[in-house]
Amino acid sequence: MSISSLNRSSFSQPLSSPSQLQPAAVAGTQAQQPRGDLRRMLMTDSFEQGPARAGGASGDFNAQLAQVMGQLSQLMQALEVPSLGDFGDEAQVAAPSASAAAPAHPTYNSDAGPGFGPPSAGSTEPAPANAPWLAKNNVGSPYNSNMQLIDADQKGQFKYTNTFTNKTNQPQTLTLWNKTGENGNPNDGQNFDKSTPKTFTLQPGQSQVVAFDSNSSVAWAVSKDGLAKPGANSGQTWGEATFANSGTGWSGFDTSQIAPAGHNGKMSITNEATGKTVTEANAWQTEKDDPALHDVGVPAGPLNLRTEIG
Repeated sequence: MSISSLNRSSFSQPLSSPSQLQPAAVAGTQAQQPRGDLRRMLMTDSFEQGPARAGGASGDFNAQLAQVMGQLSQLMQALEVPSLGDFGDEAQVAAPSASAAAPAHPTYNSDAGPGFGPPSAGSTEPAPANAPWLAKNNVGSPYNSNMQLIDADQKGQFKYTNTFTNKTNQPQTLTLWNKTGENGNPNDGQNFDKSTPKTFTLQPGQSQVVAFDSNSSVAWAVSKDGLAKPGANSGQTWGEATFANSGTGWSGFDTSQIAPAGHNGKMSITNEATGKTVTEANAWQTEKDDPALHDVGVPAGPLNLRTEIG
């Protein structure tokens, strides 16, 4: 794209007796048994130890108590049971969120934010001067690791984002793809029999933030039937964006569709910093239309877009 491609067609029970204190064995392992003397001490109440010896009741009791406590501490350590002091007064146990999970691929130190896969091979090779839409751009290694679905409160960690919002009264499935295909060919990412897009479904009123790495060139549409398959995006209003082109540093965004009678969904894309908005009314209608007035160029720097469907 130029952002700017002119060729869109290629585009248990309670314990009742001490006997129930026996530790349970885990399948395939041998149950860890407490030492015999310690086990007997733990299962014997103080009043069951009989009369204290003359002249040594207090001392013997304290010594035995200290011994029991020391052995109990050793047992807890052996079983990896944390002590109460490990928690603190305000400790809380929280389930980790899905977004906090570590990426399932190698990452690199990107200036666009954490968690992206390394840039794809050849992504910085310049496109022909007379055919800027043939740029390969970055698709990440592995493919699609140049884009991440993130939580809204993570947005500040990333330089380039797009917040998708469903303004309709029905669920909408967004299909988001790299312009460069999984086979490395420019403008082949739209062919879902050759390249795998990202998809997510938004309920009415729901939003989803997606973060992008530098030098990414992407497009998206609402799938007709909610499926990512060849032709699912044909006849739809497309959104397109490039984030920090490697040659110029500039970004851009637009709405696009070459099928003249194909518009059956409304879409608006807004630069959150400037308020500049493009809608389906700005979309390209034919390949002969001059796209210059329909692209929105953005100088080098952060870019946060907002895309509303419907």
